[in-house]
Amino acid sequence: MIKNSKSLVFPLLLVLYEIASYLSNDMYLPALPAMMRDLKLTSSEAQLTLTTWFIGAASTPLVMGAIADRFGRKLTLLLGGVIYMLSTAMCAMTTTLSILLIGRFIQGGMMASMLVPGYAVIHELYKEKEAIKILALMGSISILAPAFGPLLGSVVLLFSDWRWIFWIIAIWVLFVIAMLSYCMPETLTREQRHSLHFKRLFQQYWYVLRNKRFILQMFGLGFIFSGFIVWITAGPLLVIVSFHYSAVDFGIIQALVFAAYILGNRQVKYWIDTMGTKALIQLGLRISLIGGIILFIFDVFSIDSIYTFLIGMILFSFGTALCFAPLNRTIIDASDAPMSIRVALFTSFITGFGVLGSGMASIFYNGTVNSLANLIIIAIGIAWSLIKFSLYLQRNEHG
Repeated sequence: MIKNSKSLVFPLLLVLYEIASYLSNDMYLPALPAMMRDLKLTSSEAQLTLTTWFIGAASTPLVMGAIADRFGRKLTLLLGGVIYMLSTAMCAMTTTLSILLIGRFIQGGMMASMLVPGYAVIHELYKEKEAIKILALMGSISILAPAFGPLLGSVVLLFSDWRWIFWIIAIWVLFVIAMLSYCMPETLTREQRHSLHFKRLFQQYWYVLRNKRFILQMFGLGFIFSGFIVWITAGPLLVIVSFHYSAVDFGIIQALVFAAYILGNRQVKYWIDTMGTKALIQLGLRISLIGGIILFIFDVFSIDSIYTFLIGMILFSFGTALCFAPLNRTIIDASDAPMSIRVALFTSFITGFGVLGSGMASIFYNGTVNSLANLIIIAIGIAWSLIKFSLYLQRNEHG
């Protein structure tokens, strides 16, 4: 078990910040049709506001890793939070697509100021199994953003317009940043900090990139994540536009998918001690693959039903939850490079795969269940192959 409740104060505050950041996507998904009418956007332009956020999020992690090593974890996170809050206010006040895209890009870019120093502190504070349990707990909480964010956004839209969604997030971030300024520990002493040397920084990143186990498992986890992003990006259009359900109905459907993820994360807490890290990863992969096979069967027989599609998605969600936190830690432990370097690369890759998933949904989704299923099937298949190959190589190295 996790040692005491005091040790959870920082992780819980960090995940509250993470939820606020994710809500900048998930909470306003039901507002996309209203934003399209208000700002006179096309469907592609509306989806571009999601893609732009991920592009910003993928652009800054490598720089944030160096900044966190130079100025410390805490200062980097807090200043980034202030900038994030201001960019969210910019989105709330915009009247044009160009200003909205700038605000969205900055929002995404400041995600790294939270993820890189924040998760570096988590990995530095806790040992492997304890860290996996905490990561699973944080995952089961942070997933509330995509699970209930659309429903929460729908409720806000019942009483106000889409701009208030951004104002609520800005106020939320202000509160969390104020709490973190008192409760966040600093794991990097002044003696450990060093000036920015881009040559050394490049060498450190290249050292990690040459690590086969890090890359294979990172890409495997990335494709799993991209499968989720495909659903998050195209899901509201499928449910609301193609199947003519209400925004509240979409929120309920989204909650079912991610309730399975929360359940999977809860099981990690109990199974990590009895099964071990590798066995838990393999179990999660098998279950997610079964979900992919179900999606494939429905796709082959052209069953254009949201309910049958959800069966495969729920299994995919539960299975990937079982292996997400263990994979997170094994990827970080695959290299002995400085922690901020490893976490920065991890964050950069995972957000890059978010861009990939969002872009794939924008390009290949055509309004049908089958087009969405095809994208998720491909993501699951590639992820399963890469992670299994990585575990095979690791077994041979120790054999």
